[in-house]
Amino acid sequence: MLTITTNKEQVQGIVGRSVKEYAMPITDYWTKRIIKLLDAGGDERAILDSLTDERGTASSLEHEVTFTAGGVASATVKVTIRIGVLDQVKVTGGTEGVDHFILTIKDVIEVRGITNGKIEDDGGEPDVEVVGMPNAPAVRITTKQTGFCKYCNQARMIEAPDNFSPADLNEQASAECDCDEAVRQRERRAKMEAAGAWAKNVFSQQDGQLQTVLCAIRSTFEGAIDYVTVKIGKQTHKIDTDSDGMIRIRTTYRDSNEETF
Repeated sequence: MLTITTNKEQVQGIVGRSVKEYAMPITDYWTKRIIKLLDAGGDERAILDSLTDERGTASSLEHEVTFTAGGVASATVKVTIRIGVLDQVKVTGGTEGVDHFILTIKDVIEVRGITNGKIEDDGGEPDVEVVGMPNAPAVRITTKQTGFCKYCNQARMIEAPDNFSPADLNEQASAECDCDEAVRQRERRAKMEAAGAWAKNVFSQQDGQLQTVLCAIRSTFEGAIDYVTVKIGKQTHKIDTDSDGMIRIRTTYRDSNEETF
C-alpha cells in the first residue's frame, strides 16, 4: 500500500469528498512507488503507457492508498490511477499543462484522527522537549512542524525548534525522509563519518597529516579524483573507493635497513 504525506486540509478534503483527485509529479521517486503499488512485473515504459488516459485497463483498477497529515490524521482510500493533465494542480510540485500521476478517489475505507469531518484536537499544549534542570543556560522548545524533502519534495511532519527557518525545516525533513535518495545520502554520510573517525585515531593533527587524509577521503569518495597516495614515514596509504562504493584505505609498511660508511 502506498502512503502519501500531505497536509491537514487535504486529508479533511479527501474524507469530506471535496478533494476528489490528487496529483503527483512524475519523478523517479513516485514512479517507483506507483509501479510497486500496481505490483506489475514487466517493462516500466509499458506500465506507464497503460496508465495514460484511455489506454488499457490498468487505469481502471482500484488500489489502496493512505493519505496522512504527519501522523495527526489519516485516511485510507480506494483510488484509480492514471497519467494525465489537470487544468489546475494544487499540490506541491504541480504544474499546469504537464502530465502527472492522478489519483481519483473512489471510496474512503478508514479514517483516523478526524471527527465530523475535522481534525481532532486533544486540547493540550504543543509537544515540547524537556528543557532541563532549573537555571539551565539555554532552553530549546520544539514543536511539530512541516518541512519538505529536497530530494522527493514530499511534505514531512518533524520535531524542530520554533526558531528554525524554512530552509532549516527542509534540511531536517530531508535528513529524516525515507525516500531512496535521502537514504542514500544518509548512508554516504555514515561512511564518511566512519572513515573520518578511523583517520582521527591513526593520523596526527600536527603538520597537516590528518587534514590531508580527510581531504583525500572526501575527494575520492565524491569522485573528484580516482585515488590518493599518502606516504608518512615508513607507511604508505592508498585511498580510493571499491566497486561497491565503499571507502577503501590500503596501508603498507616498508621496513628497510640501510647502512653507509
